[in-house]
Amino acid sequence: MMKKNSSFVVAMIPAGIALNWVANSIVEMLKLPLFLNNIGTVLNAIVLGPVWGAATALMTNVILALIVRWTYLPFALVGVFVAFMAYFFFRKGWFKKTWKVIVSGSIVGLVASLIATVISVYAFGGFSGHTVDVLTAGLIASGQEIFNAAFLANIPGTVADKVLTFWIVWMILKTFPVRFLPNAKDIREKIGVTKEKDKKISA
Repeated sequence: MMKKNSSFVVAMIPAGIALNWVANSIVEMLKLPLFLNNIGTVLNAIVLGPVWGAATALMTNVILALIVRWTYLPFALVGVFVAFMAYFFFRKGWFKKTWKVIVSGSIVGLVASLIATVISVYAFGGFSGHTVDVLTAGLIASGQEIFNAAFLANIPGTVADKVLTFWIVWMILKTFPVRFLPNAKDIREKIGVTKEKDKKISA
């Protein structure tokens, strides 16, 4: 892992938190069945490393818990998981092609759904105050057990959320002149951006 410039880390962490906050605020305002509070987390996990990505997720959820609703706090575990998995898929070269981004996002989304379900059911009885609670209630009314209902309700939105999150970060890295990043060479290689493309982007 690269040696990180402390000032760069200090700049990226707040930027990642702000990115998470803004995207999540839009989702909350529009009452969408998504989250989008891991965009900055994934970006920092790739650019800085998984530990810094996890730190971004943790701090984001602490802030959301203090300002939006406290139920965000335990779901920081989901963000930490996403940070490490995003870094894993990035290192394996799964951010080079659209279909790989979609598949990796879907895999992370499925596992994240399970983690979120465990937290939701055992910490909040299956209802954590998100839009997905409506679908959970409907599935329970149809005869589903609470855990199954919460899991099934979480899957569509969480998978779509993680796929969209991975794709957005991929687009950011492909359009941003990554040559300015400390680990530019590694990022170029892993997302399939050549030096020639990078020069065109920055032109």
